[in-house]
Amino acid sequence: MAISTNSIIHYTKSFDILSSILKEGFRIKYCAEVLLLGKKGSSLAAHPMISFCDIPLSSSSQHFEAYGKYGIGLTKEWAVRNGVNPVLYIDRNSLIAESIYNLIKARRKTDSNLTSAQKREILQIKSYAKNYSGTLKRTGKLDKKNYNYYNEREWRLIPPKDKINNKPFSISLKAYNSDKEKYNKELIDCRYKFEIQDISYIIVERTEEIPQVVKVLRQLHYEQYSGKELDILLSKICSTEQILSDY
Repeated sequence: MAISTNSIIHYTKSFDILSSILKEGFRIKYCAEVLLLGKKGSSLAAHPMISFCDIPLSSSSQHFEAYGKYGIGLTKEWAVRNGVNPVLYIDRNSLIAESIYNLIKARRKTDSNLTSAQKREILQIKSYAKNYSGTLKRTGKLDKKNYNYYNEREWRLIPPKDKINNKPFSISLKAYNSDKEKYNKELIDCRYKFEIQDISYIIVERTEEIPQVVKVLRQLHYEQYSGKELDILLSKICSTEQILSDY
């Protein structure tokens, strides 16, 4: 059995959000990250991104619980074209964790000889880094200690500056937590789109919701694509219920 897929999948919490993605593309949003580096070092910030994973559907039950039972999968060819890259998982006490922390400290120094472009590159490297394990907290009751993030097989789309309306690439966690809505509203029109040929999966929570997503897709694409192309697209719809029962 494969340990990864030929697709990257973005999971979400509701049919409405899935429908919005199908209509308008992926919306870029800031994501808060607590990155622990060494015994005392850390980086607490929010960066703009879109997150995916390449976990086989047969191994996705834990991911459903944490991130939602709706999803859309895209080909890795689409991922390559759009600069999506696997996350760099690091143990907080490793040599690379120390190196990243030293880069961040150098960036923060007021007397640093680094150019603004170099400082941004440091942030870009850091934005792909995630601790191998830690505490997972999600909306609702989900709160897990010593959660293994490595099992998520996360891929990230980190946008360049011109794709986020020249808004901040990094926001301190304190500032972000004080007004998340304001910061994300500034990116509301920042989207990444795709064609139906790029789609590998469309996942709804309940099998009874499949006709609803079929209706959405027909309304969106009946003029642009042939009947055969739409039939192929519709064959890619499945439900979390089916996955948990049959995979």
